[in-house]
Amino acid sequence: MTSQYQQLLLEAETELFSIYTQLLRIRKIEESIAERYSEWQMRCPVHLSIGQEAIPVGISMHLSREDHVYSNHRSHGHYFAKGGSLKKMIAELYGKETGCCGGRGGSMHLIDLEVGFMGSTPIVGGTVPLAVGDAWSAVLKGEKRVSVIYFGDGHPHPVHNAPTI
Repeated sequence: MTSQYQQLLLEAETELFSIYTQLLRIRKIEESIAERYSEWQMRCPVHLSIGQEAIPVGISMHLSREDHVYSNHRSHGHYFAKGGSLKKMIAELYGKETGCCGGRGGSMHLIDLEVGFMGSTPIVGGTVPLAVGDAWSAVLKGEKRVSVIYFGDGHPHPVHNAPTI
């Protein structure tokens, strides 16, 4: 093997390990939330993203910190893949002031502007107009970033999409 080939192989292995680590981290966090939810201490309904970890990890590995992400009711994986704070998210589920929304948003209203996670909403497709407006704003300002929308199954719906686009 050439040294160039060995270097490429090492880089691929490193990237695959990073992907696997993120997938496993999200899965374990979600399983832990599911396990603890029955204790009735969390102050909100919870929609888990178990089985959907690969999508946000695969997308987020190609995003920069400046890129923006908008999510849906199953936002935990999207939030973590974009770099959202575990401590703040768990505090949010328990209704703590130190949560990412001050303990008022719960599982389906996560936000972490520092890493470009602009927010989530339980309304399927509800972030489409927000993300499209954000993307248009970036174009008008000449910013080199993208806006990603995770809108879940049951969407697209013409009521939201047609006027937005």
